[in-house]
Amino acid sequence: MYEDKIHEMCMNNKQSLDINFNHLSQKNPQIAIWLAEEPALVLPTLSHVAMDLISEVYPDYSNLYKEVFVRVKELPVEDKLRDLRQVHLNALIKIKGVVTKRTGVFPELTEIFYKCMKCNLIKGPYIQNSSDDKSFLG
Repeated sequence: MYEDKIHEMCMNNKQSLDINFNHLSQKNPQIAIWLAEEPALVLPTLSHVAMDLISEVYPDYSNLYKEVFVRVKELPVEDKLRDLRQVHLNALIKIKGVVTKRTGVFPELTEIFYKCMKCNLIKGPYIQNSSDDKSFLG
C-alpha cells in the first residue's frame, strides 16, 4: 500500500514516512488500537519496520539516515482542547486550535555539575537562571 510513498520518500532523501491511520485500522485494527493507546511504544516499532523495508529496496539508504520516522495522519476522532483530561496523557490524539497567547520557553535545567572523566573531579553546582541562559557556563 505504501510502496509508492516509500519510493517517493527515498527519491527525495527524506526521513519521514506518513501513514494514514484509517488505512492502518482497516488493514490491521489491533495495531491501530495499540498505536492510539501507546504511541510511545508502537511508533518506534513501526519506524524500525519501515527502515527494514526501505533497506531491502534501498540497501544504501542507511548510509544516509540511520533511522526513518513513521508519522501518523488522519486520525478519525478530533478532541476539543477543553475536553482533554488525564486519560489522554501518552495517547495519540488529534486536536485543532488557535494559538492566542504564547510565552517564552522555560529551561528544565536548573542546576548542573560537571565531572571530569579522567580524574573524577566534580565542578559545580552551576545554577541556571531563567532570565540569563548563560549563567550555568561559569
